[in-house]
Amino acid sequence: MTSLEYIFHPRSIALVGASDNAFNPATIMFLEPLKKFGYTGDIFPVNPNASTVSGLTAYPTVRDIPGPVDHVICAIPASSTRQLLEDCIAKGVKVFHMYTSGFSEIGVHDMGRLQDELVQIARKGGIRIIGPNCMGLYYPKLGISFCPTFPEESGSVGLIAQSGSYSLLVTIGAASRGVRFSKVVSYGNASDINECDLLEYLADDPETDIIAGYIEGTSDGHRLKKVLAEAAGKKPVILVKKGGTAAGTRGASSHTGALAGDDKVWDALIRQSGAIRVPDLEQMIDLLVTFQFMPLPQGKDAVVIGIGGGPSVRAADDCERGGLKLPPIPEDMVAELRRYAPTAGSMLRNPVDVGKMHIDWDPVIKTFTDWGQTDMFIWQIAPDIEPFEENSFIRQFCIDQRARFLQEFIKSGKPLAVAVHTAESRFALSILDITRNECVKHKVPFYTSVYSAARAISQFIDWNRRHSGLP
Repeated sequence: MTSLEYIFHPRSIALVGASDNAFNPATIMFLEPLKKFGYTGDIFPVNPNASTVSGLTAYPTVRDIPGPVDHVICAIPASSTRQLLEDCIAKGVKVFHMYTSGFSEIGVHDMGRLQDELVQIARKGGIRIIGPNCMGLYYPKLGISFCPTFPEESGSVGLIAQSGSYSLLVTIGAASRGVRFSKVVSYGNASDINECDLLEYLADDPETDIIAGYIEGTSDGHRLKKVLAEAAGKKPVILVKKGGTAAGTRGASSHTGALAGDDKVWDALIRQSGAIRVPDLEQMIDLLVTFQFMPLPQGKDAVVIGIGGGPSVRAADDCERGGLKLPPIPEDMVAELRRYAPTAGSMLRNPVDVGKMHIDWDPVIKTFTDWGQTDMFIWQIAPDIEPFEENSFIRQFCIDQRARFLQEFIKSGKPLAVAVHTAESRFALSILDITRNECVKHKVPFYTSVYSAARAISQFIDWNRRHSGLP
């Protein structure tokens, strides 16, 4: 393990700037989650104007805390951080997480210089800095979190994000589809601990099987090229790189003070390393879901099954644009399927529109399971075309049928993806949430469109072929 392992195992955490104010960010995002997630170390609020915070004894300064303090979360104005850092050095603190913003990212020379001075002071004092301008650590195994709604269970995805918002959006979005995280680090301005340190660490972290990252820029392109290639040679690495356009470069500079660089250079660097570059968080989440839950199909031949003629035609286009193939069904199989699906209102080609939910789907699925050209199933659902009302018999029937269909697909033993067409009505969204939760329960990958499913699965197959030495 690298020297960063200790930052995830503090014996105690001090929260400087926490208060009982209902809108206090240090309390809402850091202190309360530590209590909720069951962090077993000591928690020390630091506030010179309070004797208690959230039921815990508060101290005027870090120096006043009895016993050791390993990790300090700084949520006070930038102008007060130098004295706090000096207090941390005197106390023997190991990690200084700066939630505080207002440094190099604002483009003011004096504040950029202050950030540099803090790094110099920290290095002399033996302290590592996370940030400034970041959310810090989420390590559910130890009960450390910066969001009270994150899952409390650990997983195998490691995420690094220069953006605090991205760390929240990816973690929450992926978690809603069943993905769980080993460690998440929001590192902001990267004044000390940076993307190279974190990629190098996660590459050898036994708790992490998949690495995801959001990067706006780097200060050491040569080192990044080296560590990224090493990490991608060991595990899947999925990256979002933003700040490639002229406007994006300006945005990156004002967001984290990052040196964004030429987008073509970044594209070549990521591609040559063996990592996967994706344009945004939605595609990153799709790939995390795929790598986490999709069994590797033997090929790219898919059978799409669902209800709705128009959605089925669209699904055919979406699958092929996404990189999958839809082999045509032989006439003898079509004749066999006619025994189970009605002639009127169905489309027995590929995609397959069976016309009605209340037929026996078991022999339909079995027929395709036995077909040599079925590498995977994509089950498309379109709840907005179903005629149900809230708490109606038909609504419950649809819920029950979906649960049964899911079991039939799972029993087939073929890789399965569940994809949804547009769901806009309140009733459709409620049905959709139930189906998504069933997929999470059974570890079935769930996607927000057929195209996103096809694209992610195709990339997943391509990655495995490359890393197996196959064409």
